[in-house]
Amino acid sequence: MAGSDITPEILQTIAILEALETLIDNAPSSKVEAILQEAWIKVSETFPDDFKEATREDAGAEGLRRYIRVKAFFENPTENPVSPEDLEAYYRNREPVDEDSAEFFFPE
Repeated sequence: MAGSDITPEILQTIAILEALETLIDNAPSSKVEAILQEAWIKVSETFPDDFKEATREDAGAEGLRRYIRVKAFFENPTENPVSPEDLEAYYRNREPVDEDSAEFFFPE
């Protein structure tokens, strides 16, 4: 695991986000889903800036956990190996969106 900046509070907050994601997926109505999404956003805003920046395109619990694994890898690669899939997903989500390509998927 990464250095001292990965606190138990951060790990607990990721677990809370994951629980909210499950609740959102199972919300009985769009009103309840909207309330849960608002809670998810507020909770995710409590993360340190490096987390928010590194996971802005993949801000779910899975993306946050991936960031912790990759961060630990860069701090000490021999002690904290990471899968090629995690590295690829981490870098893919850090790349800026190509606006021209995005128009293909989201025509006006």
